[in-house]
Amino acid sequence: MPELPEVESVRRNLMDSVLGCRIESVRVVRADYLRHQALPVSQLAGRKLCSIDRHGKRLFWYFAPAACMTTHLGMSGRITLLPSSEIILAHTHLIISVEGSIHLHFSDPRRFGGIWLYASGEDAVRAHIHGRMGVDALNLRPEDLSSWRRKKTRLKPELLNQKTIAGLGNIYIDEALWMARLHPLQKVSRLSSGSRAELVCCIKRVLNASLRHGGTTLRDYRDAKANRGTFARRLAVYGKAGKPCRRCGEALRGLLVMQRSTVICPKCQSRKNQGAKAQ
Repeated sequence: MPELPEVESVRRNLMDSVLGCRIESVRVVRADYLRHQALPVSQLAGRKLCSIDRHGKRLFWYFAPAACMTTHLGMSGRITLLPSSEIILAHTHLIISVEGSIHLHFSDPRRFGGIWLYASGEDAVRAHIHGRMGVDALNLRPEDLSSWRRKKTRLKPELLNQKTIAGLGNIYIDEALWMARLHPLQKVSRLSSGSRAELVCCIKRVLNASLRHGGTTLRDYRDAKANRGTFARRLAVYGKAGKPCRRCGEALRGLLVMQRSTVICPKCQSRKNQGAKAQ
């Protein structure tokens, strides 16, 4: 947490508020949060923010003259838009001031995230995407999963692997698997082509539904305007072990998969007869 919908919600906030603005100053509060600097971060001052793209859970900030900053929110990171009169938030590691008296506060209590600065967008993409991340979950197609016919991995671990699909995490995997009626420990090689296509459809449906509600706030997450996401009240299974399945009424069951808390409906997601041998 945050996962793809939360990071995308932050990106959209930022695009609405600071796209096209010029950077006035950069203040580093904790230098070790800057994981890589191909040029000093202070050299962002005077540059114009041209675009903010996202792949998976990472944001790519493009500046002119050429520079690209990559940010990852980790487990507890936030990027918050604040007026210049606001005090510095706790656990703030970097503050970027832009024209119009707006401060971007980059905070992260648990410090699992980070900031990287590159001389070009090509360098940033090469360092963070090529060979490291799979297709972005919102652009996923059934044919992107065709290699699963030859894999022996289990379904949820494969979906958690960012080299397979970028952007998914515990919340939306549980929700998509419930929607697709698939067990998280099903072998991916056993899924039929129809089951793979249905899973892709369910992944996108869940992510887009969350986006419409600003993401999921369970505890820490806020968007760049400090708003809570409201999708938590619409979750079907995540965090609801012991409660009745909204589809069949069976009590939801919790289990551990790769040390991740996982919730399933034992009736809707039974491992029996879950697709013929993959086609």
